[in-house]
Amino acid sequence: MVNDFRKIGCIGRHQAPRAFAMEQLPPLPGPESFSLAGLDERPSTLANTVIRMVSRMPVDRLHLLAKDLGEPLARLAYRRELVHRNLRRALPAADTGALARAFYAALSQVALETARSLAMDADELRQRVDFEGAEALRDGKAVLLMAHHGNLVWAVTALAAHLPTPPSVVYKPPHLEAVSNALLAIAERFGVHPVPVKEVRRQLVKSRQAKRVWTLVADQRPGKERCYATLCGRRTAFVTGPERIARAMKWPAYYLSCQRIAPARYRCVIERIAEPPFGEFGQIMTRYAQKLQADIDQAPGDWLWSHDRWRE
Repeated sequence: MVNDFRKIGCIGRHQAPRAFAMEQLPPLPGPESFSLAGLDERPSTLANTVIRMVSRMPVDRLHLLAKDLGEPLARLAYRRELVHRNLRRALPAADTGALARAFYAALSQVALETARSLAMDADELRQRVDFEGAEALRDGKAVLLMAHHGNLVWAVTALAAHLPTPPSVVYKPPHLEAVSNALLAIAERFGVHPVPVKEVRRQLVKSRQAKRVWTLVADQRPGKERCYATLCGRRTAFVTGPERIARAMKWPAYYLSCQRIAPARYRCVIERIAEPPFGEFGQIMTRYAQKLQADIDQAPGDWLWSHDRWRE
């Protein structure tokens, strides 16, 4: 066990193993830090103003705004060359232009839907996101892998209502402060426990006995530590952190699929992809890639094609 924790950085090379107390994760920071009111009190910026305005608009108007303004602006300004290159590499037989338009339409809708979360109540969220298989996570002590497919924020915030303990969501703070503040406010609003990626090691050790679900988005481009699986017909590098955590904690791993079924309506399905004792290293991420591939095949425009996943 000590060696397992060293692999994910939870215990230093020369530290002795410690007894794990029945400790809970620390509470979320107070509303003065992450609430919508706290967002309003910060110095006025264009980003803050836009987020506040959007959050108070009904969803049907947001989708019109996405179509008339957000989608054209995104196509012009947001990583156009990278999106087209990724689509050509991954789906060479498809109509790249049509897929790019579908991607930017979905991206614009999801961005505005996420901002809407700041003023949305739990009943509206429940009506917009259906869940299947969430009961498998009610006992906690599990690793849940997600992807940038569908509406990631709505999926994880809606999941919180199905669990007895707030899910711990590992995140890397966005560069834009207004976006980071908004996401933290949404987490607090719906009972999600955000864990900065730099805090994962410490909090995993501290809360080992707590019945929490640890949620990680696993389709980002990894750093130096990586494993490989096939995605979109290409050898693709994946992060190793989710697999290392599942193995060190001896927890089962699950996949959350999020598919759009109508405008501002999503269906989420949770499936187990691995459980201890695990096979060779890389097994979890290989199965994750297979599940992600199925989601992409069903709705290719709903995946985030703007990440440089196949950098040469």
